[in-house]
Amino acid sequence: MSVGITDLNVIREGKLKLRLGFIILGIILISFAQSNKLTCTRTEKQGSCKLVRSGFLWSEEKELPVNKLRGAKFYSPKNDESSKVVINTSNSEVSFSSFTSYANENQQRAIASQINNFVRNSEQPSLQVEQNDTWWIVIGFISLAVGVYPLLKPKS
Repeated sequence: MSVGITDLNVIREGKLKLRLGFIILGIILISFAQSNKLTCTRTEKQGSCKLVRSGFLWSEEKELPVNKLRGAKFYSPKNDESSKVVINTSNSEVSFSSFTSYANENQQRAIASQINNFVRNSEQPSLQVEQNDTWWIVIGFISLAVGVYPLLKPKS
């Protein structure tokens, strides 16, 4: 039984589509990665907080006056929703992350607790909490490597 040229072309096309799929998957996974950082400073007269949420190709900042902070709450996952941390202010609720976060629930509980401790303790001069979804980047780059590597290695 011999393999014809058309069979080899079909195999090559299939491999190319598979590589392309890994490359596209890698880009998509990397684009899901986000970093959320809340930095607060407090002086005797006033204070401010800056919430910075950023991803692969985007970034947004939100200013929150310290005197408007009321605390934070951790929401456990329900139905199709993921867990999340919500910052409560005197006139609104602000989500700590911009969209679905797959961070460790214990980490999210700790973030809410740190924010609540800062709100309760007026002597605490600053607060910095951060959450990174770096594993999206790691998995994305692995997928990219699987898709790109065969294209870069020399033909033997």
